[in-house]
Amino acid sequence: MRAGRVRALAICGPTASGKSEFAARLAELVGGEVVNADSRQVYAGMRTGTGWPSDEQLARAPHHGYGTAAPDERYSAARFVADARAIIAQIAERGKLPIVVGGTGLYVEALAGSMPLDRPFANDELRERLRREAAVHPAPALRDWLEAIAPAAAARIAPGDRYRTLRALEGALAARESPQRRLDRNAPSESPLASGPDTAVALTIAVLEMPRRELEARIAERVRAMFAHGLVEEALAVRRAYGDAPALSGIGYAEALAYADGAATRAEALAAAIVRTRSYAKRQQTWFRRIADARRLDALDSRTAYELAELARGLAAAD
Repeated sequence: MRAGRVRALAICGPTASGKSEFAARLAELVGGEVVNADSRQVYAGMRTGTGWPSDEQLARAPHHGYGTAAPDERYSAARFVADARAIIAQIAERGKLPIVVGGTGLYVEALAGSMPLDRPFANDELRERLRREAAVHPAPALRDWLEAIAPAAAARIAPGDRYRTLRALEGALAARESPQRRLDRNAPSESPLASGPDTAVALTIAVLEMPRRELEARIAERVRAMFAHGLVEEALAVRRAYGDAPALSGIGYAEALAYADGAATRAEALAAAIVRTRSYAKRQQTWFRRIADARRLDALDSRTAYELAELARGLAAAD
């Protein structure tokens, strides 16, 4: 391992594509350790609804980064990078291969360095303003707004990429405020990369792909299993402990609470959660298709496990 530089493998893909199973099997095979890169699985007490690895998978190899934040915290990509770098450095010191796994493309790209995080932070008030604007204005209007205030940022974003457009607008609008005004509005003024080790991560990214119909069937089966294994009770427990925590707006939890509160039948809540999860999976697939130089692997192909193992061994040997 070069000083300050660690090689790691990332296994990405949409929800229900089998990432956790591939990562656990691979870590067990090559002597690696798994690092979570899912923005929802960081929350404690939300194991069922966010789809943590199973007990069997957790037992195969060390797993890190699951349940490390309270549900009422706002966990950011910048915090993830700092946390992941520290974990990856420790894994490398033990002579093990870090295997990053998750479906949050922003986190993976931020860790890889292809998604810059050194823009000014946007605070809650600014984010709320952008949510209101996004609800009223179509995507082209948001794009025009970005081009007007930050043409260089707009030039780096595909015209149809609504998510990145909104993120860029956050940064551009935050940058227009004076440092004192940011302090007055309780917005952090330091760089989000100011903390954490200096370890650079050379990330090789593998993306699992799956035919739409198979993925949709898996999603429906997974959501039904979550409801059957206590999602409603888990959502109620989190609400009792943390109130209307931001994490409870996530897929599955909002629907589970709607059922618990009598606002929907169980069948309606289940159907709504399946629809939202499928929509989320589509957004994930769109994000991962745009990552350059990623290895794309068929999640249903029996050779994929072998290809991942060869990739992992190559990374370990390179150090």
